[in-house]
Amino acid sequence: MPIETENPEYTESLPKWTLVRKCVSGAQAVRREGTVFLPDPDPYVTDKDVRYNPYRKRAQFLNVTARTRNAMVGMAFRRPPEYDLTGIEYIEENANGSGTNLEQLSKIVVGDLLEVGRIGLLSDYPSAEQGMSKEQISQLGLKATIKLYTAENIINWKTTVINGESVLSLVNLMETYELEHDVYSQETEKQFRVLKLVDGIYTQEVYRDDILIESFQPRANGSTLKYIPIVIAGTYSNDPAVDDAALYDIAEINIGHYRNSADYEEGVFLHGQPMLHIDTGNTSAAEFEALNPNGIEVGARRGIATTGGGSAALLQAASNGAAYEAMKMKEEQMVSIGARMIESGGQAETAEAARIKHAGDNSVLTNIVQNASDAIELSLSWVANYMGLTVEPEYKINDDFYDKTINPQMLMAKIQLMDRGVIAAEDVRMALRKAGEIERDEEDIIGDAEAVSPV
Repeated sequence: MPIETENPEYTESLPKWTLVRKCVSGAQAVRREGTVFLPDPDPYVTDKDVRYNPYRKRAQFLNVTARTRNAMVGMAFRRPPEYDLTGIEYIEENANGSGTNLEQLSKIVVGDLLEVGRIGLLSDYPSAEQGMSKEQISQLGLKATIKLYTAENIINWKTTVINGESVLSLVNLMETYELEHDVYSQETEKQFRVLKLVDGIYTQEVYRDDILIESFQPRANGSTLKYIPIVIAGTYSNDPAVDDAALYDIAEINIGHYRNSADYEEGVFLHGQPMLHIDTGNTSAAEFEALNPNGIEVGARRGIATTGGGSAALLQAASNGAAYEAMKMKEEQMVSIGARMIESGGQAETAEAARIKHAGDNSVLTNIVQNASDAIELSLSWVANYMGLTVEPEYKINDDFYDKTINPQMLMAKIQLMDRGVIAAEDVRMALRKAGEIERDEEDIIGDAEAVSPV
């Protein structure tokens, strides 16, 4: 089979991913899709400038999908992630080898899980000549990094049961490379990086036009790997199966809202302006033309002249309420799914009311954030392994999405429990820290508390 062979799950999911991606990209990207998202109301007219192009230009795309995505990413990162990167501190400022810091990489991961429910994190290490010592490798300054691959670039994968455990045995990643015509050229072509287990050893192969151009076995501490160091994060679980995208339902309704807008705006354009109707009475066509040599003019300080009776009136069609009502209904549907930026009634909610109302949405976001944290933490452990370290890095993205105001009565109750020896002072400080009242580390607080004189 050709190298471009797609996994059936990939082929089935790609149109859904494309829809959400276009919505997040904005109005211009949606309009550019033409009849894919906005059917032609008069498809038998060959000249699209007659009706379809103006029809599409007038349509308004209210980008609820992108606003929801950005709001949810903002909720997850309203507090910085907590981490321990002992031994691989460099990755905090340059996680992917191209200058993207670790927090920015984390935001990309959470954003992609919201958009398409899938992203790949490959822990990679620059290849060095076989037989080089650790000192020689260290002098070269080689560092392991985390490469991100979007769902659209993970075109195929397979799993194999080894020792009773299902493990990834093949992942085909689509990449691009620049054609070197001249220093100004930015033309690119596709290539495929195949990660697979060959006789139980992790091997990378690079193909261009179905031709193998490179094959090597990455090493950590001079040894080959018995696993593929890529984690495919998902909405529900970090496994190769394709998960649903949290924003897909909103994007679908968002496109429906766009279509309703096109009909509504066309109705406003065609029927919203008054039309002048003139009854010329007994005036002949020749007489009317003689009396109105410049035709009919409408507006202040203008008029028409007739003889023999007749009348003139302005006609205006009643507004088309059906399309407008359909738009309002879809806005409410998007709110119910999780688009909090369009609140019905315009009334602000308390944090507690929001927590209760959006509990279902929060559970999805919580799952996404936790999966992202687990995927990044696992990738960091592989990075540490590449760098010859035995430490286990820690990484956790904030999953407390709302400000919590501590209850004074509950705080006093905790202090009383502390005085009676039921709980420790650390437990009280933990409650204050969760409420956002304390940000300092435990050691700093204890040190300052001990330095204060009791008198």
